[in-house]
Amino acid sequence: MLAAAARSARPTASRSLVLRSAGSSGSFSARTLPNVRSLSTTPGAQRSSRARQAGLGAATGAVMLLAIYHYSSPVYADVAQSVATEGDLSSGDMTQQQQMRARAERQGVYAWGSNRYNVVAPDSPNTTLVKTPRSIPYFDGMSLRDLVLEEKHGVAVDANGDVLQWGLGFFDPSSREIQQGALDDVPLARRREKARANELQPRGELAGRTLHPVKTLTGKNIVRVVANDQKIYALAKNGDVYIFSSLQTLQSPGKPAGWSLNPLKLFNLFAGPTIDHERMQTLAPLKSGETFTSLEGGSSHILALTSKGRTFAAPIDDAGNAFGQLGLSRVQLNSSPDSDGKPRRIETLLEPRMLELDGPRDPHPQRRLPAWAMPPGMESFGEPAVPVKRDAAGRKQRPKDLVEDVLRPRYCTTLHEVPALRGVEIAQIAAGSEHSVARTPSGLVLGWGRQTHGQTGLSNALGMECVPIPSEIVLSKCFPNTSVDIRCTDVKAAADNTFFTMSRREPGTVAGGKIDVLAVGKGQWGTLGNAMWSQVTSVPVKVKTVSGLIEYSELSGKTHPVPIHHIAIGKPGHVALVLDTVETDGHVAFGRDVMVWGHNAAYQLGTGKRSNLCVPQHLQPLPGLTAFPGADAPVMPEPISARGAKLLEADVNSGVLTHMPHKRLQLASASKGSTHLAPSDDGKRGSVKRGVTVEEHITAGAVSMAVFWKVQP
Repeated sequence: MLAAAARSARPTASRSLVLRSAGSSGSFSARTLPNVRSLSTTPGAQRSSRARQAGLGAATGAVMLLAIYHYSSPVYADVAQSVATEGDLSSGDMTQQQQMRARAERQGVYAWGSNRYNVVAPDSPNTTLVKTPRSIPYFDGMSLRDLVLEEKHGVAVDANGDVLQWGLGFFDPSSREIQQGALDDVPLARRREKARANELQPRGELAGRTLHPVKTLTGKNIVRVVANDQKIYALAKNGDVYIFSSLQTLQSPGKPAGWSLNPLKLFNLFAGPTIDHERMQTLAPLKSGETFTSLEGGSSHILALTSKGRTFAAPIDDAGNAFGQLGLSRVQLNSSPDSDGKPRRIETLLEPRMLELDGPRDPHPQRRLPAWAMPPGMESFGEPAVPVKRDAAGRKQRPKDLVEDVLRPRYCTTLHEVPALRGVEIAQIAAGSEHSVARTPSGLVLGWGRQTHGQTGLSNALGMECVPIPSEIVLSKCFPNTSVDIRCTDVKAAADNTFFTMSRREPGTVAGGKIDVLAVGKGQWGTLGNAMWSQVTSVPVKVKTVSGLIEYSELSGKTHPVPIHHIAIGKPGHVALVLDTVETDGHVAFGRDVMVWGHNAAYQLGTGKRSNLCVPQHLQPLPGLTAFPGADAPVMPEPISARGAKLLEADVNSGVLTHMPHKRLQLASASKGSTHLAPSDDGKRGSVKRGVTVEEHITAGAVSMAVFWKVQP
């Protein structure tokens, strides 16, 4: 059945073809068809409207049948919403403010990049690369507390604090064992082989099936998740840290639901079991009123920060301290369960590679330094934790069934305080793949871990592969001597890069204060954003395009620096930066500009092209929602009112090299609204949660990016 939406944002009404089912059991709501021109209702076009409708009849009928087939799936049977033309994001005549208000009403998740493991587009398993932003139909109408997109699996937290997981690496463990070319393993000169390596798909049993996200850890009120290929760490609102496997097969058998203090939930007496998980512990109990408030993770280690400013760390696998990224060496690992089924803790030394003195690195962590290498009086600490057997060649044999498997969540369930930071209050932590960064309330920054690409920012004078102890990063030397009150206000790290948001004052200037962004680390793909392609950068450099920006405020009548709202860094090295260019005086704030640059081999920058960028660039506005599961993303058409004009408003720029187009991606700021929870197991749409504060947020994952509505817990 065809219906036409009668409302429009302009006086000249226009109608778009939409689909609507007449049945009650298998009904689905209106959704704008992709790639279908709008039918004008002006008098000059009425004579040809019937001919156009006749010409589109066959094609529309085919698309309608396809949409009915997709929406017959129980997951999408009750998920779609009714959409009016006024809120159609694919309309080229909508202003930036109208687009963001329409997105605020619809919400949802837009993702793009590598889809080899069905993470970016789980409803379209045959699509390998998503080149431009595309919404995921499952999340339509939903806002999330957090979202993490790894290459092999995805993790999200809905507005109720329940964890959702999906991706081929989550459902099918056999897909992880398939050897395939990575994005950058093939030399750049051999473009055919490189393109082939990027487009390979895993050949698992479930590779061609549409697998929707499922709930895993529920009832814990999760606010933040950190994930790697093996495990997921979740931070609850009450400060508890939980750990569970990223593989569905290792999440069973489940555990009974924990005791709840909420009498409205009947103390969880009738709650069903949840997945297999463990709660992280500390060697010494936390102080009264102290809880964990922040959680960050790298490839093989995690960092946790408490409300008292104390920093804790824990290894994820055997390589958790290979480059000293933990800031400590003595850790507590768990043994395999005994005959009574109870594991026991084993104290182990995880030394960085630079401190291994007895030959090649042993991948087994149950090895301490030899007695002769220990300081005088501490020879006894050099003895191995258990007797070490050697084979006929004299090589150490790894004891069997000593330590829990690294894939299991009980490999390490203990958070260890970083010794060098005891007594040092930390305000923020960040973790790269193999390095760590911490910021104090006064604006000082400490770094430790891997230094091969200069990612710790400790200058090239330090000729070491890794820095095992937190050391201060001197950032004041990056500015002229006239600058005063130099301090770091935000720090972000991922992969082999670290970004610092700096605040300083320049006496005598118009704005007075300045806000700059410094970058350090690997710049092979232009990740530093300084128009260079440096392999190693150990001294922080300025990202000039987004540094020192000022704007005039009509409220204060003065110029002031443009703040940096958010920086998202993904693996292997793509960046998204959000400028805080909004004002909230009596209206719904909007207009946070987004700029992207860096690695783009999987189209994760969203520009529609595959070339890497070494200078920040704007993105096009987000298109409309995906018409139906498996459909391509709608294309943003040219504005009707601007066709044939000699000078379009979008062509007006600021006169500098990196101009600011008027039609660009902007994110909406915080506002009150309602959102839907995750769909139930039988496919029915989740209940509505009202009165929540949501804002549009961008995140960078492994060879992917996503824009979603983030709800404040």
